[in-house]
Amino acid sequence: MLQPMNKDNNNDSFRDMNLFNKIFVVTALTLLVILAISFVLGIFFLGIAGFFSLFGVQYESLYSLLIFVLFYFLLGFIFDLFSIAFINLTSQYVLGKYKLFITRMIIDCTFNWLSLHTVDEFMNSITIPVTTEIGAVLLFFFIEVAFDDKEKIKGKSIS
Repeated sequence: MLQPMNKDNNNDSFRDMNLFNKIFVVTALTLLVILAISFVLGIFFLGIAGFFSLFGVQYESLYSLLIFVLFYFLLGFIFDLFSIAFINLTSQYVLGKYKLFITRMIIDCTFNWLSLHTVDEFMNSITIPVTTEIGAVLLFFFIEVAFDDKEKIKGKSIS
């Protein structure tokens, strides 16, 4: 029989657990976070590997591709912070929905291309043509816009 939750019946506090249960909970949560991060990086890696195989990008091994993806992920994160700040600054001065979209596309694609091209230039084990870099950057931008628009639509329908 299910009992209602109240303050008197809540004995499952982390503070009240014994050492073995605390270690088990912390280990399980750590593994869950590692699994989630690995899943995201794995999807990102397989997506880039698939895109590169479609467009004939040459790389020496899967290890070099993995290193490329990790460096691009890290450098792209740093450049994305600057991109978001720059987009927020310029969006205050741009009027019109289409002009704002074009401005966002130019800024976002420029920063993404800089991170992609920088990693490509520093790694000798991978060769990406500039046209493929631009195509990848545009693909990443439109995927990002598609996911952003879904979140905005959901937010408007809820409120």
